[in-house]
Amino acid sequence: MFTCRNLPLLCLPLIAGCQFLPHSSFFKAPENEPNPAWVRIVNFTQHSAIYQEVNGVRTGGVIRRGELPFIHTQDKGMPKAGQDLTFDFYETQVRPGVETQVFMNWQGERTQYCFVTAAFTPKAGRYYQFEMTSGDSGTCTMTSTLVEPDKDGTGWHLSPNPDVTYPRGSHVGKTIYSIERYRDSSYKPFTPGM
Repeated sequence: MFTCRNLPLLCLPLIAGCQFLPHSSFFKAPENEPNPAWVRIVNFTQHSAIYQEVNGVRTGGVIRRGELPFIHTQDKGMPKAGQDLTFDFYETQVRPGVETQVFMNWQGERTQYCFVTAAFTPKAGRYYQFEMTSGDSGTCTMTSTLVEPDKDGTGWHLSPNPDVTYPRGSHVGKTIYSIERYRDSSYKPFTPGM
C-alpha cells in the first residue's frame, strides 16, 4: 500500500538509476578559429565521433546532439563535389595542425556492428570527407578523401587522402556480433507474451 512514509523508498530507484543512463562525451567545434579545417562525415552519423588531441589532452566525442542515437544531419556549406547530399551527413570545423581521429560505426540487426577509425592531421583551409559503407556484407569500408577545387576553378571533386592512417591497420572493418549467439539465424531470444 502506498503511503507518504514509503514515498522516499519509491523514489530511490529513480534517483539511483541516473548512474545507469548513458553518459557520452560530445564533439564541440572550435570557436573563433581563424582558419579552420573542415570535416564531413557521410552515413551513420548517429554512431560517429571526432576526437582531437591538444597539448596531450584528448577532446571530442560523438557528433550527435544528445544521448539518444539519432541521425544528425548538419550542413555547414562545404563544397559538395557533385554529390547528392541531403540526409545523414555532418559537416564541422576542426582545429588544424592537431592530431585528429574520426570514428565511424555501423550497427545492424541482431547485435551486428562494424567500425573503422581514421587518424590524420588536418591542414588549415582544407576540406576532408569520411564516408563508410554498411557492414551488411560482412565488412564495412571507410573512404577518406579530400574535397578539392577543379583545375579550371568551376567545381569541386573528391580525391584520395594520402595523409590518413588507420590505427587498426586498415580502412576495412569486420562485422562482428556483440552477442555471439545471434550469429545463428535460427536463434530466437525470449520475448514475453509472444
